[in-house]
Amino acid sequence: MGEVDKGYIMSRRRIIAQKIDRYGDVRTMLVAMKNLALMEINKLGAQIERQNKLLETVARVADDFSSFYPLPVMTGATICIAIGTERGFCGEFNTELVAPLRAGQERGERILIVGRHLAERMMEEGAFETMSGATVAEEVPMILEHLAIWLEQTQAQSPDLPMNVKVLYQDENAGRPVFRTILPLPVSQNARKDYSHKPCLTLEPPAFLTALGEQALMLSLEGYSMLSLAAENRRRLEHMESALHRLEDRTTDLKRRMNAARQEDIIQEIETIMLGSSEFK
Repeated sequence: MGEVDKGYIMSRRRIIAQKIDRYGDVRTMLVAMKNLALMEINKLGAQIERQNKLLETVARVADDFSSFYPLPVMTGATICIAIGTERGFCGEFNTELVAPLRAGQERGERILIVGRHLAERMMEEGAFETMSGATVAEEVPMILEHLAIWLEQTQAQSPDLPMNVKVLYQDENAGRPVFRTILPLPVSQNARKDYSHKPCLTLEPPAFLTALGEQALMLSLEGYSMLSLAAENRRRLEHMESALHRLEDRTTDLKRRMNAARQEDIIQEIETIMLGSSEFK
């Protein structure tokens, strides 16, 4: 085997070694992203549980109220707040929201997209109002402030009509995107109707209903934002684990090729020594 062949083998080994080093760097980044997603899921778990209890309390109050006082009928256009992601690396999370949003667009709903990646995905589908989304749980209150301002401005455009708001988000339990009506207050069909006395209110019923609706609206938006963020991070965790498995397979293959190249190099050295020794016989 000549010098050219030897140089080729050495060059190939260097290229493979460089790739293995790069894969090591990529693995470090993937593990870091995976751990961050896992930390975020654990952090959101306790907050979501607390939020669910608050929403259950509001729902019971709405059921009790509706047993004696009529709730407003939905009129006018509906606002749909779609919660996507601000970051990537979460698989088909945003793509799965496109079809429901198209359906809402066909129904004439006014759509607000929360999350840069979903907004970019929907650019081809027409003009939508957009807003930045949360990347971690600590950013949810800031997003809620922006949503509250946007909703106030929207309500001011039609002050005589009750606001109809629903949210579109990824529901982990359902395994798909879900629409939830959050205003007017949804009432359970199983709500009790046999109370003997009306609720004791310190406000007039219309004022109480308005205050309860505002409370329920913000609590619901907070809760669904956290549920969406948790679902996003679970997708990201799965995505990172899948990428790590593929990276491990490729690294194993590269190491196998490195060993094969090393063996070829050893064989070449043996052949060179044997040829050299035969020249002196």
